[in-house]
Amino acid sequence: MNTMLARTISIVFHPIFIPLYSILIILYAFPFRYEYVPDKMWNVTIFTILGMTMFIPAIIMFIMKKLQIVSDIDVSEQKQRIFPYLIFFFFYLMTFLTLKPRENSSYVFMEDSLLATIILGATISLAISFFLNNFLKVSVHTLGVTNLFMFVCLLSRNTQKSLFLIIIISLIAVGLTGSARIYLRAHNPREVYYGFLAGTLGQLFAFLAYFNTF
Repeated sequence: MNTMLARTISIVFHPIFIPLYSILIILYAFPFRYEYVPDKMWNVTIFTILGMTMFIPAIIMFIMKKLQIVSDIDVSEQKQRIFPYLIFFFFYLMTFLTLKPRENSSYVFMEDSLLATIILGATISLAISFFLNNFLKVSVHTLGVTNLFMFVCLLSRNTQKSLFLIIIISLIAVGLTGSARIYLRAHNPREVYYGFLAGTLGQLFAFLAYFNTF
């Protein structure tokens, strides 16, 4: 693996893109699930998810970089990760609360247990990683792509479509992402393993404790 390839992998599987990949996988696995959802509600829902999990946090991180609150976009310094963790945790939690099904529907956002579950899993993973950050710098790249892998594995039990190829691809992505972060010396193997652990536990808990109740 060379430096250019490692950087490309780190960009393609950056944790900020994981919600987008998850939505695309859901649409593939359940092509008819959202067939009767009004276009306006669907568009507002997707825009909200991507806005609150991708665009707004990215803008805040850019501002923090300009204000020199963090030294770089990847937040290489362990102590500087506290505020970014809190920011992402807040927006992911708000996204989950927006999407979770409730008795009195808003008729604006699509309240969907499946979309809420993937966001809840990521939120729990962030909470675990935030705790572990007191002891070591967890690989959030590995956390994010592991979230995707676990989500696909657990999702495969609830769809008639075969997700075997996507499972294999996402598993390879976990290995490539972890290797890339180690190769770039952004993390050591232990930090990558803890990212894998946090990503696994978060999504597993979300499916077992939340999604299975519906």
